[in-house]
Amino acid sequence: MIEIDGSYLEGGGQILRTAIALSAITSNAVHIFNIRKGRERPGLKPQHLHGISAAGQICGAKIDGLSMNSTDITFIPGKINGGKYLVDTKTAGSVTLILQTLVPIGLYADPPLELTIKGGTAVPFSPTVVYFTNVLSAMVYGIGARIDVEVKRHGFFPKGGGEVLVRITPSELRPPALKERGGLKEIRASICASHHLKASRVAERIAGGFSTMQEEVEASCEYVDALSPGCFITAWAEYDSGILGASSLGRRGKPAEEVGKEAACDLKTVIDSNASVDIWMVDQLIPFMALATHQTGQQSVLRVSSMTRHARTNIWIVEKFLPVAFSEESCLLRCVKRT
Repeated sequence: MIEIDGSYLEGGGQILRTAIALSAITSNAVHIFNIRKGRERPGLKPQHLHGISAAGQICGAKIDGLSMNSTDITFIPGKINGGKYLVDTKTAGSVTLILQTLVPIGLYADPPLELTIKGGTAVPFSPTVVYFTNVLSAMVYGIGARIDVEVKRHGFFPKGGGEVLVRITPSELRPPALKERGGLKEIRASICASHHLKASRVAERIAGGFSTMQEEVEASCEYVDALSPGCFITAWAEYDSGILGASSLGRRGKPAEEVGKEAACDLKTVIDSNASVDIWMVDQLIPFMALATHQTGQQSVLRVSSMTRHARTNIWIVEKFLPVAFSEESCLLRCVKRT
């Protein structure tokens, strides 16, 4: 059984998501303790409970300690089974963070994994569903994985109520070789606001704020039905080899124009870095890099601008489950198979 200290480095939910996914894939039991120890409210929260529970259903796992605020769980996986599953957080729990656990597992499911996940589609401290669809899914498609996403309804904090359908096709991953990103193909922006904000033209004002910082961008505005008021923008720059993304969420008291400007500034920063992926994508790609290198024996390479604590935490976790080793030199993150 693999022992994981949940307080290590980043010390948050990322440890749970990656460890549970790799436990299911490798059939290695895992014991995670000190879960979210450094957080203001340690232990498992609804989002973590539903993600781990769903993973357990998919692979027929035996789980001990799966309860609210638990700081210690044991996950003993069985065989991965595809099919249709419903995950309902009954909160604004992040749909995309739950997917960080379930997508890697789905690559090894038979038949394909079809998920209906209810919760928040654009909530603080997590990728928006638009980022997941147009940046992460597009990036992993480039290395052999197919993830199809349909947003049935958006959900914002605090009531949530979003619903997303996701189909993950079993796939054999190819190691990414993204030393250079190549030429720029296009920059796009997607602005979404709840119907509560239509009279104030919030979406158009977000787009206006974005355009003051980023010109010649293809932008789309959409108003949607939602239980709680909310808005966000996700923008991405597509290159010959690589996609860079950035998002910004609205909140009470924050001018809509500033939401757009914030996303534009963040996108410009990652564009100016010359990296092939943005800083938020690096940690999300690390498990896919490790799995691809483990399966093929070939190295994976990404050009990065910097390494976050999330990224270093994910490296620490995957190296416990898979015979791979990561190294970083001259802004290149490499993953090789250990002999």
